[in-house]
Amino acid sequence: MIRGVLLPIITPFDEKVRVDEQMMRQLVDFHIKAGVQGLFVLGSTGQGPAMTTEERKQTAAIALDQAKKRVPVVIHVGTADAGSAAELAEHAAANGADAVAIVPPYYYSDHTEFEIMAHYKAVHKAVALPIYIYENPKYSGISIPPGFAVRMKEQVPALKGIKVAYGQGALLEYVRLLPDVSVFTGNADLFGLVPFGVAGMINPPTSFAPELCVELFTALDNKDYPRAVQAQKKVDTAARIVAARLRKWGRVPLQEVYRMRGFAVKRFPKWETEQMPKDEIAKLERELREAGILGQ
Repeated sequence: MIRGVLLPIITPFDEKVRVDEQMMRQLVDFHIKAGVQGLFVLGSTGQGPAMTTEERKQTAAIALDQAKKRVPVVIHVGTADAGSAAELAEHAAANGADAVAIVPPYYYSDHTEFEIMAHYKAVHKAVALPIYIYENPKYSGISIPPGFAVRMKEQVPALKGIKVAYGQGALLEYVRLLPDVSVFTGNADLFGLVPFGVAGMINPPTSFAPELCVELFTALDNKDYPRAVQAQKKVDTAARIVAARLRKWGRVPLQEVYRMRGFAVKRFPKWETEQMPKDEIAKLERELREAGILGQ
């Protein structure tokens, strides 16, 4: 079972909106060297649903090649149709993925439980890899609550993980009902969760500061709670500062905080978007430095 900081890595693009391979490789190395316990590739932060099938295959292959089995890599292969999800899963398996994550088939939010189950079973039939439920009803329009997840585990025995992006109140119920499944929170708050069996975090706003997240998880895992209290405060501060900008500027602030870490990300997200004004970027950087998130 994977535990720890499973980092949701961004997918960088160049000026011609092509996947920036060299920058992707740099980001993979950056996060692994920071001590993360795994990578989560092509989720919402990784732009997977906004990319073509070939772009997704290319990005998965780059990430897996650069990771070189140093940490587990989970590739998100969720699509609206089971055939495409199975195709992406087969590609991930052929390139050495450690697991695949699947968001429920989106757009058709009136899918029945039978239909959702069939979607996951199609991927399970296609590959012999552990499967993660990507529980993200805000974007998919479909939720797989704990009771449904138990029924899915009975029919998809390869179910080994769940990322709960929203609906954090159900986290401990997933843990209670599925003791052999790694349950990850999408939030930054680990202090009240890891001691009760939550496996770790997959949190986008703090992905630019992986060392802070690793510090927090390590302290909790070692039951060093005084150290964990301080680490949680810092992670909360980073998440709060960045999340406030995400609500106003969409995903562009993630591009800017990676630039502040020294990575010349040319374009993120993939789609056309309004850029942050220079004074807003300066204010963001100042707040992060004053909080000790970035070096002074």
